[in-house]
Amino acid sequence: MSTPNVDLHRHRRLAIMMPNWLGDAVMAEPSIRAIKCAAPSLELSLMGRFAAISMLEGHPAISSIIGVDDRGFFGPRRFGKALQADGADAVLLLRGSFRSGLAAAVSRIRPRIGSTRFGHQGMLTHPIQPPTSPTPCPQVDFYATLVEAAFGIKVEDRLPRLVTTPTERDAAARLLDGVSGPVVGFVPGGSKLMKRWPADRFAELARRLGTLADTVVLLGGPEERDLLSKLERKADDGKGPRVIDLAARGLGLESLRGVIERCSLVVANDTGPRHLAVALGIPTVALFGPTDHRWTTLKGARERILVGEPFLPEERVANQHPETCRVDRISVGDVLHAVKTTLDEPPGAESVSSET
Repeated sequence: MSTPNVDLHRHRRLAIMMPNWLGDAVMAEPSIRAIKCAAPSLELSLMGRFAAISMLEGHPAISSIIGVDDRGFFGPRRFGKALQADGADAVLLLRGSFRSGLAAAVSRIRPRIGSTRFGHQGMLTHPIQPPTSPTPCPQVDFYATLVEAAFGIKVEDRLPRLVTTPTERDAAARLLDGVSGPVVGFVPGGSKLMKRWPADRFAELARRLGTLADTVVLLGGPEERDLLSKLERKADDGKGPRVIDLAARGLGLESLRGVIERCSLVVANDTGPRHLAVALGIPTVALFGPTDHRWTTLKGARERILVGEPFLPEERVANQHPETCRVDRISVGDVLHAVKTTLDEPPGAESVSSET
């Protein structure tokens, strides 16, 4: 499909309908940054679920962040009215669903730009045909390709980059009161059980860190409090690093980025905080089971990726082989080696993604 480019310089304010998931929202950051670089006077407003988009608070390219709950029967209408109230004269859809297309159409804003991949092209004024690939491609590249086609610009740097705000740093300092020395963050939760490396192995890893960390902090939301509480008891044997359940101390959206920034390294399942760590420049070890890592690989990240089945043929997708790619096939020894290797890298060294 031939799609004319949208001239960013003819618009005053661009509303961006953001993805619902935190990790996807972070992966949209390079495209947002490229838009602002191409049109410095353009105002950018991010709209979507607050838990995801609030993690881009303080970004110099963003004029406003507006949380909109689009769930329920009237969700698309509510989102469309919020778009109208924002005063934007163009809207970019980075979320994929019929409902998002309907919300954009309700707003009557023109142009309405989005991908044809999600079946809502009839509600767009500028539908963009995405490239096809037989294997998974990083979501960060999907957003970049969409933006490049829509606006005729280049998204050269595709590594997400975030900063923390003074408020977040202060909140983190209160949570970490009394904590000194090297801190390693663990993210043992995840939206799906199959994505979670066993808690017993996180506990063993904590005990085996030795002098690599003085403190291990456990990161998670309110729904993961039982998991973190049990893990704290199992991991803290009085011999290894001190283990602190930060959910019990009140960890929230206002402190999460600040805490991650204080870590010397983060070990995480395939979850949103993993993307935050990468975007904040924190060395990261990411653990993948039956979720193909190629959807979220970030070139240039200070990250090592370990997968349940490192010998899965390239033409196969891990999501379609849940038994073969179980996350519990990753050993504690492999993760400990990845932690040591990553910490040994000098600051500023080019990152290497590896599979073990």
